[in-house]
Order: sequence, then C-alpha cells, then structure tokens
Amino acid sequence: MTVNSVCNVNRYLAPLLPRAIPVIFAVVLLPRILLFFYLGGELPQPVRDQALYIHTAGQIATGEGFSFSEDLGLMKNLRNTDDSLQQHWTGSAGYMFGLAPVDTPTAVMEPGYPVLLALFFSLFGAVSGSVFSLNLLFALGGAFAVRKLVMDVWGAESGLMAAVLWSLYPPYVYYTAYAMTETAHFALLIISSMLVLSAGRGTGKGFTAGLTTGVFFLIRATALFLIPLQLAYLAWRKQWKALLFLSAGFLVAVSPWVVRNWISLGEPVLMPTKGALNMWMRNNPEVLALEGIFVPADIPVNNLSMLEYPSTDSIQGELARSRALGISARTYILSNPRLMAWLAWNRAIAFLAPGGSTLGARGMLAGLLIYPLILFGVVGLWRNRSHPEAAFLFALFVLYLLVHAMAHGGVRYRLPVDAVFIIGVALGTCCRKGK
Repeated sequence: MTVNSVCNVNRYLAPLLPRAIPVIFAVVLLPRILLFFYLGGELPQPVRDQALYIHTAGQIATGEGFSFSEDLGLMKNLRNTDDSLQQHWTGSAGYMFGLAPVDTPTAVMEPGYPVLLALFFSLFGAVSGSVFSLNLLFALGGAFAVRKLVMDVWGAESGLMAAVLWSLYPPYVYYTAYAMTETAHFALLIISSMLVLSAGRGTGKGFTAGLTTGVFFLIRATALFLIPLQLAYLAWRKQWKALLFLSAGFLVAVSPWVVRNWISLGEPVLMPTKGALNMWMRNNPEVLALEGIFVPADIPVNNLSMLEYPSTDSIQGELARSRALGISARTYILSNPRLMAWLAWNRAIAFLAPGGSTLGARGMLAGLLIYPLILFGVVGLWRNRSHPEAAFLFALFVLYLLVHAMAHGGVRYRLPVDAVFIIGVALGTCCRKGK
C-alpha cells in the first residue's frame, strides 16, 4: 500500500470524525443486534459455562448470596458415571467441583460477572435479553476505550479506525451473546490498558486504572498478572505517584471480596479456590486425553500418585479441600519439568490457533483472520515502536502468551489480546500523527 493510498484512508475517515460517537454506537450495536435476532433471542450453543454463571446470578438475585444450590450439586453428580474422571470432583452431591459445600458462601470462582448479571436479572428478569444488555454495555465501553487509547497518541483518524475494527471483529461480536465473561474480558483489558497508558503520560492519576484492574480481577482472575506489567510500565515512565495510586485503586476494588471471604470462610481469600482444581486437571494426562491432547510415550510422567484425586472424605471445608488439591498439583508439576515444557509449547501453539473446537466449525474459518491480523498488526506496531505505548501493547501480548502457555492455552484466552494487533492494523492503515 502506497503512502498516498494510506493517506486516502485518512481523508475518508476525516468526514466521520465529527460523528465519531454515533458511528461507534452503530458499528457496536448493529452486528450484535443482528446476531441476537439470528439466534431468535436464545443463548447460543454450545452451552459451555453459561449455566454456571446463570445459576450463581440467580442465587444472588433471589437473596441466596454467592453460593451453589443443592439441586445443582445433585444434577452434576447424576450426570457422571462411576468410570468417569469427573466423578472425582462431582462425586458428592453436597459439593460443587468437589470443593465448595452447597448452600453455603463460596469463593470457588470470581464473583464479578454473576453479581452484575444478578443486577440485570433484578432489573429486566432472568431472560437472555439481560445477558445481551450487560455484554452490550461492555462492548460499548471497550470500543470507546480503544478509540481513546489510540486517539490520544496517534490521532483521531487512527482512533476511529481502531474502534471500528475492534467493534466488528467477528469473535468479539460472537461472544456478546454468551452468558460468560468473555466480552467483559475483551472490554476491561482494553479499558484498564487505556487508563494505565494515560497515567504513564502523566494525564491520569493511576487510581482509576487500579480500580478498573481490580474490577477486572473480580471478573477474571487473569487480571492479577497484569499488575506487575502495569507497575513496571509506570516505573519505566517514572510516574511514581501514579504507581502508588494504581496499587491503592486495585486494593480498594478487591478489598470487599477479601473481607467478605474472611467473614464467610474464615480466611482473607483473594484467588478463586477452583484454581487448585484447574491446576490439577490441566496437567493430568488422562484429563488432557479427553480434550484430544496426548502426551508422547517418550516423555516420562513422574510422581503418578499425585494424579490420584486426594481423598476428601476427612477434609471438611472449601479452603482445606482446595489446599489439599493444590499441594498434590504443585508436587506433581515440580516433579515433571519435561512434561511441563512440552505442555507449555503445545499450549503456546494452541494459543495462536484460529479456533477449531473453541469457536466451532464455522468459527474456524472466521478464526483464520488471526494470521493476517497478526502480520499486519505487528507491522503497524513495529513502525510505531518509538512510542512507549506500542511497547506496552506488545508486552501485553507476550504476557498473555506466557501466562496461558503455563496454565491452559487456547484461542479463547488469546482473543482478548487480539486487540493489540487490531490497534496495530489501524496504525498501519492510517497516516500516523504520533503526539
């Protein structure tokens, strides 16, 4: 693409700048409303974790608090056979995930999305429109955050282009209909990043960035890994006051959750207790085989006794059960460095995959867009490498890649940082006017 043709993009965008706000509203709303009508007002399939979020939101909306009902525990129990691996963590109808006693306060998962969904259920009823409305607000917030992030550094034309591309990105549209945390994740990642970058330039105090990252953490615990990157960036920019304010904002946001757990569970729990189960499952060759991941025969698997699900009959309480499972999982992981390296490599590859089983057969074709997106996105970011903001965005992608290569990869975990390359494409498409 020549310089003249690139600058033509700016000329096409310039007349839209006075109407940028209605343009962004239109590109966010129209495809998502069409999707909602295409689905006939129903939640999309496959179900995935939607039932879990809807159930917990219903518990909160009806005054039962953040807990699981006995009926759900029984249903999970009845769905598994004696020879199913899942019977280890769903064998007791009195517990969810083998960790959380039913009908009691729990910290097994992040509370943010169920609480917000419960609020929308209270306002509009327990209907799919409540899910759609909540996710739509997140989508709007993310689109305007992308615009501001780019506009403040590279100009209004690039900002509008980035917002339009982000709003129309097929996976972001697709997940808006799901009663899961994906859309909130897409949006809050870019909102928190926009606020951190603003603080890095000295135009933001940092407290709002920390507060937003804290809210993000309460929806997806992955946000905890952003804190070191955010603090390192502010230290690099020598914004020491913003660094302190960011830390304070995060603590303010998460403190109600920690205090609640201290009162309800007896300990100031920060991370969801189900993390121990995820760590045990995601490195267990038998569980991996169910997902089509087969460990090569030449890779030794040591300390097999740690793969036996700990007997929890004599262990009472969610925190004690989570600790027991976590100890087994950590012991097993530390004794299998070669297996962990192989899994990390495969998860990194899965992280960059176009979709596959995650998005379904049709989503696979749309997911192929990731390859040109990465290519042109990297080119756009590289051409703007003199900007600290571009360095932060690239570091954000690397952080997500490393975190999910060590934990559990897959395209669903990459999708939030596709925004990095979407921004790069916008920078490469428009004439750059870096400030």
